[in-house]
Amino acid sequence: MQPRYGYEIKMIIDHVMAHIIDISSGSLYYGIKKLQQQKYIEETSVERVGRRPERSIYKITDKGRALLSKQLPEVIFPYARAFFPLNLALYFFSEIPEQERVRRLVMWKERLKMTSHFVEKLKSEYGEDADHWHLRILDHQRKYYKMEEQFINELLREHGDQGSYKLTAEDKLEIEHQMEHLKSHFDYNTYIGMANSDSD
Repeated sequence: MQPRYGYEIKMIIDHVMAHIIDISSGSLYYGIKKLQQQKYIEETSVERVGRRPERSIYKITDKGRALLSKQLPEVIFPYARAFFPLNLALYFFSEIPEQERVRRLVMWKERLKMTSHFVEKLKSEYGEDADHWHLRILDHQRKYYKMEEQFINELLREHGDQGSYKLTAEDKLEIEHQMEHLKSHFDYNTYIGMANSDSD
């Protein structure tokens, strides 16, 4: 783990890890300050590039590495249960008109297919350069998308013919916007650069 400055850490989260973690800029910088106060990271230097404001470079301390070594294995068996947005929607499904239920399910199914295809494309493009475990993240996500698609098929069967609703141009445009937002968080050129700098 190379020393990094705050904005660089933010870039990694925004463009490399956004598909596995959701954290705002405010929470990130607050977290950096707390980690520094608790001696898990330390400021190694302050630099200025051109006319930009000064920026602090941080590195993990021995105390921080010890905490990381202890807590990372615990992530494999988290105590908190997973939350799925679809489950929240299902809780209120009886309040949604049936036609709108089917419409949204068909749209979600289409987006899942497109996302799964996108993940496969990423893996084929960057598979030779990416870290093995980072590729396994993509595999895990792809399998989750497939499972979610199967569940949506079950829900659609409850509403009769799955082909009863055809996506409109407006639906497709909304899905495309969602996909563009998703792709903006999968900047694997940035990821490869970061990964290579860590391995130097």
